[in-house]
Amino acid sequence: MSDTTCGTAIVHACPPHRVRAVLDALNGYGLYYDGPADDETDSETRTRKALHLGETYTDDQFCCGDASRLADWLTTSAPEAAFTIYEEPAREWVGTCLTYVPGLGSFTADCDYQGELLFTQSQVLKLLNEPEGVRQRALGLTWKAAIDAMPGQAVHEPESHATHWNHPRGEVTVVGSDQGAGNLTIAAPGDSDQVDAAPTKDGFQRAGARGQLDDTVHIWRTDVYRIPED
Repeated sequence: MSDTTCGTAIVHACPPHRVRAVLDALNGYGLYYDGPADDETDSETRTRKALHLGETYTDDQFCCGDASRLADWLTTSAPEAAFTIYEEPAREWVGTCLTYVPGLGSFTADCDYQGELLFTQSQVLKLLNEPEGVRQRALGLTWKAAIDAMPGQAVHEPESHATHWNHPRGEVTVVGSDQGAGNLTIAAPGDSDQVDAAPTKDGFQRAGARGQLDDTVHIWRTDVYRIPED
């Protein structure tokens, strides 16, 4: 059984169409938001998910070493997102803090119970004669400056549409795809990757995981977003 500690994730920036992917990743590692509710989405009747930027998503049974695995998941499923993940010290180990900002990449350092970075005296002394830019990166200040400029708020996923893939027929149906004007049926023969690609020609992208809707007729359901305009 893996050693556990307290884990925390903070998402600093995320485009709306990546909200569900980020929340799926955080929740997959047991990290949840427990702060004040967002009136628009955090209710029993919510239909759109909200991601609270700059707020903590925590778990007190976070597996040691999962910070890097979660970071890999996030950078793969939501490459535009900026985030910090830290594991508190456990047993004989210090904590680990990992920050990712698009364009800067990842920064990892030891940390304490509050996620504050820890540097040894020898590490600091070694930086004294380095150029300012080198020191800034080595101490994580380049990432901190970028994050400090990001607004903290709740960001909401776009409206999504239920989509049914009828495998035997080779069809994908986007339900209510045009503001109540009806359903859109798209020819989609082939495997699941080809099925995901088919709706993109009509301006949609898959929003979440696919699940089997009907055991007898092999219909699979997922949600799609309209592809955001550049």
